[in-house]
Amino acid sequence: MSANGGPANKRVRTVVDRSQLVDEVGEEAKSKIGFAIVGLGRAGQFHLASIKMISDIATLEWAIDSDQDKVEKLANQEGCRGGTDIQGALDDPKVHAVVIASITYSHYGYCKRALQAGKAVFTEKPISHNPEELEEIIDMACQSKNAFVVGYQRRSDKNFRALRHEICSGSIGKLRLIKCCSRDNPMPPLEYLRVSGGIFFDMLCHDFDMIHFLSGGELPEEVYSIGHCYDECVKEMDDIDMVVVTLRFPSGLMASVDCSRIAAYGYDQRVEAFGELGMASANNEVSSTVVVATNKGFKHPMSEWSFAERYKHTYTLELAEFAALVKAKGVESEALVRRHLDLDKVTAAAELSYRLQRPVKLAEVQELRCKLPH
Repeated sequence: MSANGGPANKRVRTVVDRSQLVDEVGEEAKSKIGFAIVGLGRAGQFHLASIKMISDIATLEWAIDSDQDKVEKLANQEGCRGGTDIQGALDDPKVHAVVIASITYSHYGYCKRALQAGKAVFTEKPISHNPEELEEIIDMACQSKNAFVVGYQRRSDKNFRALRHEICSGSIGKLRLIKCCSRDNPMPPLEYLRVSGGIFFDMLCHDFDMIHFLSGGELPEEVYSIGHCYDECVKEMDDIDMVVVTLRFPSGLMASVDCSRIAAYGYDQRVEAFGELGMASANNEVSSTVVVATNKGFKHPMSEWSFAERYKHTYTLELAEFAALVKAKGVESEALVRRHLDLDKVTAAAELSYRLQRPVKLAEVQELRCKLPH
């Protein structure tokens, strides 16, 4: 043990705010960050597109997927190496960072192997639905001198960053209420929903992270959820497709989220912050800024149709910031990394509340977690 009581062999970590790095790297980058992508499905394709968009600072070295044909096709197209196992990429010194976008239940194993190999890691959520595995990975990440980021892309979105700036600058005074609207569209494929972890751990975890982001890191003490399932196929999975969650905080802050798997009019993601001096809100992105007015009234443009359209540029910025963080040999703060343990508890409390049909305190989660189906 060291003199301050910590592990004597703990590596020095350079904490950096990744949101401030991209402009500093830009076209002056003399060397590029070599990436390996694990998983070539929907999320993997987003990240592949992002790497192409940031080719001034990043290059694709490896593609890994369980589908050999898919790997070979992509490797030929992109001029990278490919395989069905990650070990070759982990042994390759040209690989500085690993993007994990594979099937949900495989994230833990890939995170662990990449961290053990000394690579920077960007992983899609969840790290694991098992709290012990989650804590193991977070502990490893906090000991590592390399960047570790979990893909909560809304933190990189310009609208939500602007909303947070207004809150932090005091424009609306002391924060009293946060209201999130989170309605997906279109309905995800049933094959995905079966392995997603359910609406709480797949969708609502993003909203809980956004509340954490906007509130400056506050955590609720109690959560209450009500929900219903309209789709019979989803019901057969022991899941629901619509839910409302309220959160109560020690400071007096209140928050709510209404969440749906589908919205017939397009992707709907809005946030409102209410304070003692006023209100600030972030609204939907729309297909254009054109409004037509006639004797029939006003015709406004549609909101973006899906999350892939809504967050196309945000995904690219998020990965660019991660690449810049890796290039700067920086890491996120330990508090920011460890928030995933707290937010897992919040998410578990929300699902427990729905299943037990009562409010659940965060202090109860460890005892009650055995009642969750996953």
